[in-house]
Amino acid sequence: MLKEDAVEIKVNEAQPAELEAAHAQQVKEDASSSLPAGVVSPESDLPDNVDSEDALAEVPRKYLSNLAKRPLLLVDASGDAHTYMLRPWSCVVLILLMELLERLSFYGINFTQTAYLTGTYGPWSPELTSTEASSWVMTSTAVAYSIPFLGAIISDGFLGNYKTILLFSVAVYIPGLLIIALCTNESLFPSGVYPTSLLAAGLLGLYPIGAGGIKACVNVMGAQQFHPILQKRQVSRYYVWFYMFINIGALAGGIAIPIIMQSNVFAAYMIPVVGLSLGVIVFVLGTPLYVRVRAQGSDIVESLRAMVASCQQCPPSLEKTKASHGGNYDDIFIDKVKVIGRLVPIMLTVVPFNMAYGQMSNVFVIQGSVMQPVGFIDASWMQNFDAFSVLLSGFVLSTFVFPWLERTGRMPNMHTKFAIGSAFGALALIADAIIDYEIHAAFTVSGDKLCVLWQVFPFFLIGTGEIFAISSAYDAAFQLSPVGMKSFGSALNLFMIGAVPNFISEGILNACAVWFTTDDGSTDLSTLEAYSQAQVYNYLWVLVGIALLGVVVNLVPQVQVFYAVTEEKAAAITAKSV
Repeated sequence: MLKEDAVEIKVNEAQPAELEAAHAQQVKEDASSSLPAGVVSPESDLPDNVDSEDALAEVPRKYLSNLAKRPLLLVDASGDAHTYMLRPWSCVVLILLMELLERLSFYGINFTQTAYLTGTYGPWSPELTSTEASSWVMTSTAVAYSIPFLGAIISDGFLGNYKTILLFSVAVYIPGLLIIALCTNESLFPSGVYPTSLLAAGLLGLYPIGAGGIKACVNVMGAQQFHPILQKRQVSRYYVWFYMFINIGALAGGIAIPIIMQSNVFAAYMIPVVGLSLGVIVFVLGTPLYVRVRAQGSDIVESLRAMVASCQQCPPSLEKTKASHGGNYDDIFIDKVKVIGRLVPIMLTVVPFNMAYGQMSNVFVIQGSVMQPVGFIDASWMQNFDAFSVLLSGFVLSTFVFPWLERTGRMPNMHTKFAIGSAFGALALIADAIIDYEIHAAFTVSGDKLCVLWQVFPFFLIGTGEIFAISSAYDAAFQLSPVGMKSFGSALNLFMIGAVPNFISEGILNACAVWFTTDDGSTDLSTLEAYSQAQVYNYLWVLVGIALLGVVVNLVPQVQVFYAVTEEKAAAITAKSV
């Protein structure tokens, strides 16, 4: 494992004298404090939005580095000294651009998968049925949102975020995208037999593994550019912008690639290859500017061992594994494990919305494929209205609504945001169910297709819900996850965003396959006549019920109190870890 560069250094004789003096001052102040060594004052006593030289007057000397360009200092529990800029956005924007280009690549494939797999863009395809294509898409998405755990283990335990991002991008993700693109070029396969197995290796293997491997690391690395105590308020703002950049990328890929797919599938699928390659270059350009938090060792593996050890107690108890109770693990470490454990039920409360969100890339596309396109706007292109909604909603909420709510003391707590998101998800599914009834009615009366633009309503409602549910979940996962487990907390959040909802949705889809079949038992719903014989609206109503359940659960007082207590525990651990 390599040491960090000059931006993030171990306190030793090689560092600048000013920084060494600042570190010595912090140790001295800790020793003379009434708090235990290494424990800072409660965060409420410190400024949390330091972004100007004037604000430095309010900062205790222990958090000052005496470096003009990076005046803020934090010495963590491992003895690593990190210095921070007053305005870290100058390097954060490079990470955001990396995310934008990566999402362009990911969604350029994701938005067009269903249509491509069923042969919508031409006969050179696997020619799967609608149900089979949906299963491929759900599986690919589920893999992409499960692999972040692997990325988190590698990042938090061995390589750190920076190297993990480069490893998965260059060695896995880009090769996967290239395989998918090459499979669309018929001239490369003179036998005339479509390489379905090779496509599966790219589409169900390298592509989602690469995407998942960096997914938990990119957002955390961006957030780590802010001082965790003195710039804490900016982290919430960062996650709103992070999610908006995700959707700018999704919008760019979602507009260009479906249009190009209609004339040249190979050229369209080469765009993600070039896009991600460019993203990696942009990311590397910011190397000298980044705060690069060193891997903390095998905290994740040790967490699993601690949980196994706790199960050997009678009754099972993590508390008994603490050194203070005769166990083998440091007390603070066990407190970290317990907070991560509390993060699981918190993130589960976002699953109902994410089940609604997941329908955009499969069921909504199947429905839209039997609707009437408007020029180049087809079922795959319609998903761009979700990105339009996120950008519009994100701008309005972050610029006007949220600041006003903060000034008036009415800012909703995290679970209330989740509830609002789930409500928008339920409304989107209700709107789509109504559209489904109209498709059936129009076919019965005249045999005509319904205009695909009717889907604007469910896509816009989902997009608004994402700002309340998904971007808030990113924020919660980062803020609550202990030092050394940030990527793992992010991976857990992503697992609840993409993996668990897709596994559940696929289970419901398979259990209710009769709703996706025609009168003669076929699962091919690519024509309006066949689709009119299915009952997709029943599936949508099941999801409406789940989304409404999510609203109710998030508004339960005990659930909101559980989050508040977890937040207090996380803050206490952070104080003891610096």
